[in-house]
Amino acid sequence: MGSSPDKLIVVCCHGIWLGGLSKGSAEHEWLIADFQRGETTTFVKHIVTGVRLLSADRERSVLVFSGAPTRRETHLSEAKSYANLAHENAYFSLLDPIPVLGKDMLLEERALDSYHNILFSLTLFRDHFGQRWPAQVTIVSHAFKEARIMKHVRAMGFPVERVRFVGIDPETMQTGTETGMGPVWEGVAQAERDWDEDPRGKGEKLARKRARRNVWGVWQGVFVRQSGDGEEQVPAETDDFQGALFAELARGGQ
Repeated sequence: MGSSPDKLIVVCCHGIWLGGLSKGSAEHEWLIADFQRGETTTFVKHIVTGVRLLSADRERSVLVFSGAPTRRETHLSEAKSYANLAHENAYFSLLDPIPVLGKDMLLEERALDSYHNILFSLTLFRDHFGQRWPAQVTIVSHAFKEARIMKHVRAMGFPVERVRFVGIDPETMQTGTETGMGPVWEGVAQAERDWDEDPRGKGEKLARKRARRNVWGVWQGVFVRQSGDGEEQVPAETDDFQGALFAELARGGQ
């Protein structure tokens, strides 16, 4: 990569791949919730899609896998496990040479929900590449989350015209043929209501969900401020200044 990238590709992570001989194709190699049974092949498709998007415009792009360590069984983050899977599969023969961590691939290892997948990936990009926001953002996740994620983008103040979404659902959700899908769709609908009522996820209900997932106490502030002594974590109570920064960007700032 000859210069700093201006395109951000975010793959939202949904589980933890522990490793194994199948290189991710066997579900028993994954730590997932019960309601995610049958979805791990879709997680692999998300990874492949992210790698393919990076390969399509490598000079200008950076790929971010986003997801915190969410299980007590391991300190491994969702993001790192996705990167491990891509590496073990030789990046699906799509990238040569292989990506360099910290250069054309980054790990966002703090996000505990879809809102923070996007927010923390944006601020990670800014921290790594000269305090600039990306000119274009591509988000890879489940197709049924598209409306929710675009609402996240609006809620955090990032220009929607800079964002595109690539959605891939599990086959059972695409066809609706799997029995017992009623509770799954009810859960999706409830999540949509929760985010409609609390667009930035600052209320008690969504904060409580994040707290349950944050089994290793990962820091949840937004920005890391550069100082003379290195990096300084900005306290969570100052997070609202993100709105001013995004508003400046919407007016044409970098």
